[in-house]
Amino acid sequence: MSEASTEPAGNALIFIVEDEPFLAEKNRILVERWGYTGATFNSGEAALDALEDGTGPSVVLLDLVMPGMGGVETLKRMRDREPDLPIVVISGQDSVATAVEALQMGAFEYLVKPVDEERLKHLIGRAVQKRSMSMQLEQLREEVRRNYNFDRLIGRALPMRRVFKLLEKTLNNDISVLIEGESGTGKELVARAIHYNGLRAGKPLIVVNCAAIPRELVESELFGHEKGSFTGAVQRKIGKFELADGGTLFLDEIGELEEGVQAKLLRALQEREFERVGGTQAIKVDVRLVAATKRNLQEEVDAGRFREDLFYRINTFPIPLPPLRERPEDIPLLARHFLDKHARHLGREDLKGFCEECIEKMKEYNWPGNVRQMENVITRAMVLAEGNRIELRDLPEGIRGELPEDELEELEELEPLPADDAVSTAGGDVDSPGSLRFRSPDDVPSLETIKAWAVHEAYKACDGNVSLTAKRLEIGRATLYRMLEKFDVDTGEE
Repeated sequence: MSEASTEPAGNALIFIVEDEPFLAEKNRILVERWGYTGATFNSGEAALDALEDGTGPSVVLLDLVMPGMGGVETLKRMRDREPDLPIVVISGQDSVATAVEALQMGAFEYLVKPVDEERLKHLIGRAVQKRSMSMQLEQLREEVRRNYNFDRLIGRALPMRRVFKLLEKTLNNDISVLIEGESGTGKELVARAIHYNGLRAGKPLIVVNCAAIPRELVESELFGHEKGSFTGAVQRKIGKFELADGGTLFLDEIGELEEGVQAKLLRALQEREFERVGGTQAIKVDVRLVAATKRNLQEEVDAGRFREDLFYRINTFPIPLPPLRERPEDIPLLARHFLDKHARHLGREDLKGFCEECIEKMKEYNWPGNVRQMENVITRAMVLAEGNRIELRDLPEGIRGELPEDELEELEELEPLPADDAVSTAGGDVDSPGSLRFRSPDDVPSLETIKAWAVHEAYKACDGNVSLTAKRLEIGRATLYRMLEKFDVDTGEE
């Protein structure tokens, strides 16, 4: 390894554990000449004390024969505390048995005195790089754990508090979990929280969206295939089950699997083994299953579309996720979360929040796409916002509760409303809007009054047919039901 290659790691700290003062000082001078920082210790106890105090070396050069605690015991204790710490054992004993013992205990390398300086320099360079990569990987894992802990699951409403309690029950065991909820409620986020806060956090999490895989490839995707097992299988493929070995397999939209794949999945879960497509060798795996579905699997079982035995296997611990409309009190928290999440990459760090009317309108909205839809709405509003906060005009018309311009134009062509008519709104009875051909400012009613009148008259004209009324008004049935209730339209239902 060249001089230049060690310079980027110049701050790396090298522990030199050597009871002979001359050799300890010689090695310190060498490592500092190579661009590192050296720290000498005349015993294993002293080096361990420094390690316990939080001093973090990148590499340890450890003499094997020392008074007091020997090198073997020092190596063992250091490995127990820092499993990824590279430890180079240096000994005056040219013994194969001793070298094998040290390497079996986790030593990075075994060198015999007198040590070749170039070889030592090369080994330290490799060890420093290994330590750096291990620390970066651990930082990445910690970041993933932070990103997918319960802090990412936003909610104070009672339905979400129930979810949190259920989640806590899954962390200290390997029980199979079935996450149930509508699209956009955060099922994958919950699955990641279970994995990264559970017993298998340091192992793989493999995510499979069963609805996104072509039906003819699902079995191969899950279990892999052998070369030549079907047209196009030009080489062996490792399936998701094998990749998840030791960790968690998350099967999103498991209700979309065909019955043939369901049968093989059931066997793999029960026996903890399977064969690749076209293979005959049984492959054993240890995986935790977390599944999710937007379907009612019990109804799918009753209809004969989902295997009952598989349903009972995966439904060991169900976690139902509430739709956003059932927890409107969480809307302000989610809105703030998405504002903070996207402010930087959208270049809108100037945004301070939302106007009060924005929050109220979002709390009133039905959110058919749930949290995912809300995040998209917030990011769009952040781009549109002209000031330092999001105003009502920045939200989509459907959330604002306004009729599109073309519908307002159609309303102008309607016959005038008889002057003695009254229209009921959410605030109670109000005066008739009169003719929609306004002659003066005094004739202009509120937009809410016009909407109430339009819904009332359209529903009557369509003889109470909800589908036809919604079609003529060019709105969704769910929206129409909310408006019928809001404007106290008599539908004949209690």
